[in-house]
Amino acid sequence: MAKHNYFSFWARVPNWLLAQRMAVTVLSFVSPFVVSSTSCKLLAQTPNEQKVDQLIQSFSNEDLLEQLNNATTLGNINDREFSRETLNKLKQALENPDWRVRSGAALVLSQKGGVITKDALPNLVKNLQDQNWFVRSSAARAIGNIVAEDNGDPNGANTVIESAQFSRYLVEALQDSDFSVRFSAATALVKLNTKSSFIVSRLISNLSNSNDPQARLATAENLNTISKEVAPVLPNIAKALKHGEPSVRGLALETIGSIGTDTNATMPYLVTGLQDPDWTVRSRAARSILRIVTNIQEKARANFVTTSDLNAIDDLQMIQRILQNPRNHFYNNEKESVSLAIDALQAARKNR
Repeated sequence: MAKHNYFSFWARVPNWLLAQRMAVTVLSFVSPFVVSSTSCKLLAQTPNEQKVDQLIQSFSNEDLLEQLNNATTLGNINDREFSRETLNKLKQALENPDWRVRSGAALVLSQKGGVITKDALPNLVKNLQDQNWFVRSSAARAIGNIVAEDNGDPNGANTVIESAQFSRYLVEALQDSDFSVRFSAATALVKLNTKSSFIVSRLISNLSNSNDPQARLATAENLNTISKEVAPVLPNIAKALKHGEPSVRGLALETIGSIGTDTNATMPYLVTGLQDPDWTVRSRAARSILRIVTNIQEKARANFVTTSDLNAIDDLQMIQRILQNPRNHFYNNEKESVSLAIDALQAARKNR
């Protein structure tokens, strides 16, 4: 039934509208590789103090490809020339009355990325509520590209904290009425989830591999901070799990798996995901659970099991029963990992 509803959604989209939206979405993704000769000449011949203003003004060009090319040109300006003044002009452009200027500014920030553009994130969050679908879509892409950028933190903890802070806006954008916005939000979440999952696992693994008390304390504090930052994501996860599209529900569950270090708080959502009518959603819930219980085993080996982990034992036992039901067709490694995590938590509880 769920799959039928999913495909019937696309069937209700008029062909002309679907073609238009797909064309714009594809163009916005390939624009970094297509820079027009006009834009290149403008960049080469115009003094620095003028070219930024001229390129931003050119976003209002009626030609969509030309608009995207100009955004790419501005995004390609090197860091030395991409000054604080340039960033401030782009932030102002995000509030321009012309939607093409707003979207162009968001596309520049999406391509530029990096620490140099992080101050624009609050402005981009506001653009997720824009009346124009292309502005919302461009803002979602920009948030994903900026936050996923390596910020130089050796442990990567700050990257995960930022991911948690901004994931809640992207999860909310998964429920947007326009599929192009949902697509961009999903793409951004995949970037954040991939990076966050790796960093959280590495932080937890560091607990097992380090005998330095100061290093262990710093890692523990980072993980605790991440857990606190995840809390605001959960209400939007609850909303997303009620969405009609399986892909939305699945990505919401993957977000929990990548940044959900507060085990007790996240387990009820994963229990719900395991019982979803759509198999792809159940599969994503199981993968998220696998990430979390693998980390629990690492924490147990490092003698770093938290109260939140121990309080999740009942939910993990419920998950174990769901996974072991042969009618649900889950994988053996998922079943075994949950069982090992429960054993580790029960042993840790006895030793306290």
